[in-house]
Amino acid sequence: MKKFYAEWEAQDGILLSFPHAKSDWKPYLEEVRQVYCAIIVEILQVESCLLVCDSKKETLKIIENYCTAKRIDFTLLERLYCIEMPSNDTWARDFSGITISKNGKNYVLDYGFNGWGLKFASNFDNQITHKLHKLGILKRVKTKKLILEGGSIECNGNGILLTNTQCLLERNRNPFYSKLQLEKILKNDLGVQKILWLDSGYLIGDDTDSHIDTLARFITPNTIAYIACKDKNDEHYKALCKMECELKALRNLKNKPFKLVKLPFTASKYYDKERLPATYANFLFINGAILLPIYKDKNDALAIHVLQKACPKHKVIPIDCSVLIRQHGSLHCISMQFPKNTLDFTKLQSLK
Repeated sequence: MKKFYAEWEAQDGILLSFPHAKSDWKPYLEEVRQVYCAIIVEILQVESCLLVCDSKKETLKIIENYCTAKRIDFTLLERLYCIEMPSNDTWARDFSGITISKNGKNYVLDYGFNGWGLKFASNFDNQITHKLHKLGILKRVKTKKLILEGGSIECNGNGILLTNTQCLLERNRNPFYSKLQLEKILKNDLGVQKILWLDSGYLIGDDTDSHIDTLARFITPNTIAYIACKDKNDEHYKALCKMECELKALRNLKNKPFKLVKLPFTASKYYDKERLPATYANFLFINGAILLPIYKDKNDALAIHVLQKACPKHKVIPIDCSVLIRQHGSLHCISMQFPKNTLDFTKLQSLK
């Protein structure tokens, strides 16, 4: 019996990869590190944080300085585990393993990561899950041949997977598999009963070929939050309207429609004359809370209100990701959750 966890289920911790000078963050490294510190502190309030970094000493000093400036008690850092390891970049959602339960034990499935269809170097990132397992941090890991990014799939924890054709059928990922073959592999790997496919929806500036976590997300087993564009003059309008129609047509395992929660669309965000794929759908569930990316946008307050109303059992915590989005990704993209009983904390403590 296999189960693919919903993100809101109990977690051991969150994996992040700290920005370094050899990554694309170099032009505004100090700014983005402050964003990471803000995210790390919120995670540590409720669970552990595994932080891949190029220098443990330097990284801890940056985080400690942040805590000092914000008057945050250093005891919070007891849940922080810094692990020195080379990385290409910081998009943990896509290079990290995906956790399932099989016969009551958790397994991390280590899928291949090829830089979103060979767009960017990924030689170091593709090894991180294997190295974490070799260190004993991840209890059980199974290597998979399929190229699969965590941001390209969404699960409701109840046997349903949500994804889209734009990414999973892109020819530089798994060119030898048809849609039906991919369905069969994913159902077998993840233990899901039904796969829901979207064909529409995109964001300008997105390098991932329309990852589902930028467009539509499960927030309960039968509720999907999605972004919607009201501006008929915006180039996203037609595609997102089509996506909305597709979402309305989806059915759960009981052949009933999903409840849909409409998230606002950000105003056009630019950096260096380039439009950025800022989205409120890129939020992260942590234990008892949701970290919501905001962008100094006129719709930030509305996004907070809508998500808080839709998820009353979780505290919605806004994080300013207006620097983070400069590299075309946001809060969910940089993180990967590990469900309860996935991490070996005895081993982690020995690595402190």
